[in-house]
Amino acid sequence: MAPAAPSLRTMTTRRIAVAVVVTLAAAWAGWTALRQPALPDFVASGEPVALPDPGELPAVSLDLFEGMLVGERGRPVVVNIWASWCAPCRTEMPLLDDAARSYGSDVAILGVASKDDPGEARRFLDDLGITYPNVFDESGQVRVALGLTAYPTTYVFGTDGRLRARVDGGISEQRLAGLVEDALR
Repeated sequence: MAPAAPSLRTMTTRRIAVAVVVTLAAAWAGWTALRQPALPDFVASGEPVALPDPGELPAVSLDLFEGMLVGERGRPVVVNIWASWCAPCRTEMPLLDDAARSYGSDVAILGVASKDDPGEARRFLDDLGITYPNVFDESGQVRVALGLTAYPTTYVFGTDGRLRARVDGGISEQRLAGLVEDALR
């Protein structure tokens, strides 16, 4: 004997249940995508260190990186962690280069190549004609200390040296401008 076909009421209840689950999943996915990522508990310390000259790509330890942030206190610092194999990085870096020229000495922009080959990172910078300072996170300590979860990730430090914002993934010109303007206040 064949099983009985589900009733109209049972089919309607299943459809409603599926619709509720799909709606909750979509709401959770949207909330997760739009929420501001938690900022890592990171405070730079140490002796001030000057940023490298544009065109250089020196390897840095976490201590040296922190010294660079300390050396820039008094103006906002935008730190962008990138890699030559990262497609969104290729799109974003010219935008950061334009911002560096636009803000001039009012804002420091520092690129950090991480999880990359130094030669590939150097070629990447040269290919894009990037003119703002960059360093190479040889040990991975910088990305770990900042809680990196995606490439690229942009961090904005205020004039007081405190981490104010983090943007995982690519950043738009408008979002960058808004974060920098907030940090200048």
